[in-house]
Amino acid sequence: MTPIGIATLAIPTLGFLALGYYRRSWAIAVFCALLPVYLIRLKLGFPGLPEIPSTFLEVLFAAIFVPWFFGRGLRPESWAGLRRWAIPITLILTGSAIGILVSPDRLGGLGLWRAYFLEPILFFAVFTDTVRVSKDRAAVLAGMAVSLAAIALTAVFQKFTGYGIPDPWWTASVRRVTSFYGFPNAIGLYLAPIVVLVSAWAADLFFRPGGRRRPWPYLLAVVAVLGFLACLFAVSKGALIGMAVALAVYGLSVRRLRPLALTAVIAVCLAVSLYRPLTSLAGNIFAGRDASSSVRLVIWNETLNMLSDRPIFGGGLSGYRQSVEPYHRAGHIELFMYPHSLPLNLWTEIGLIGLVGFVWLLVLFFVRNIRVARRGRSWLPTALLSAMVCILIHGLVDVPYLKNDLAFQFWILVGLAESLTVYEI
Repeated sequence: MTPIGIATLAIPTLGFLALGYYRRSWAIAVFCALLPVYLIRLKLGFPGLPEIPSTFLEVLFAAIFVPWFFGRGLRPESWAGLRRWAIPITLILTGSAIGILVSPDRLGGLGLWRAYFLEPILFFAVFTDTVRVSKDRAAVLAGMAVSLAAIALTAVFQKFTGYGIPDPWWTASVRRVTSFYGFPNAIGLYLAPIVVLVSAWAADLFFRPGGRRRPWPYLLAVVAVLGFLACLFAVSKGALIGMAVALAVYGLSVRRLRPLALTAVIAVCLAVSLYRPLTSLAGNIFAGRDASSSVRLVIWNETLNMLSDRPIFGGGLSGYRQSVEPYHRAGHIELFMYPHSLPLNLWTEIGLIGLVGFVWLLVLFFVRNIRVARRGRSWLPTALLSAMVCILIHGLVDVPYLKNDLAFQFWILVGLAESLTVYEI
């Protein structure tokens, strides 16, 4: 980077370091709003030593983690949140570490391990030690809502102007928005679970005593609608379906929303059944006859063929393309970075050990959230369950974890669940 570029990033980094030292809960909330800054790529190093590829998001993570580690992190009780999820986390870290060793690109695998597993899990430790009360959780959610608003506004602006959309999505006949990202699906992957959380938050505020006389539920509703429009304009079908299912789950789980949710579900089912274009679209998607579904079916078949020969360890971290290439017979389809299915993504990258760890973690996540939700003291556990449903539905056809911002987002959701389970105040 140029000296000007270094200075430009050094000033906010120092400010963030000071914020993390004096008001760590605020720094975490700001960090949750800045997850997309992983797009700012850096190379860190010292004279005479090889440079290490990094991102501005990793720099901000270090600005939170380092002061915490040399302060509260030296006390064993500060790691209690991590220990309560110790078994699945150990399996995930073990599987991902083995994924480095078996990868044909060990250096690349090490970089992915650091960005997708080590750092987000360490952030989870800081998060669970810091975010303990409802105002801290509200600050985290507000940070995510700010991130949603910034990305969605940019996407909506792009849709109507075409400005800033990269090739090949910029033409008027296509015009799939990308916001700050380089490809449209990144919008749906990042925004969909946040739209679910923000929608649930808006509904809760709206039904609170005096809530309808305050601006916050309406503001959050507008932000949620903008997020939905951004996913719609990105033509992210997986995100749209995931949001629809997740919002239905939330609406049907909350008594005062149940009549409205049930009406909406019936209306959608009737529209799909009676309106021929929607019937045809739904039939093509679920039967795998549309273009994207047919491509995915080919990719999944090739991936399963590869995994039949490597069932335990998969292809290794950053090794999917090289591992699946001997099984790639569809010359008209490019070799993708991942197989675009969450179970297959994890199996190929971190093997069966890591996949079992993720399944175990998700089971704990759902069980603990359901227990808290049954107490009826907060809307958030049900919203977290719904957001994770959104991720899992979208994960049937895409990659909702193996990206810098998505990995941190996933552990933020788990961190909020842990905060509610232990503190719930």
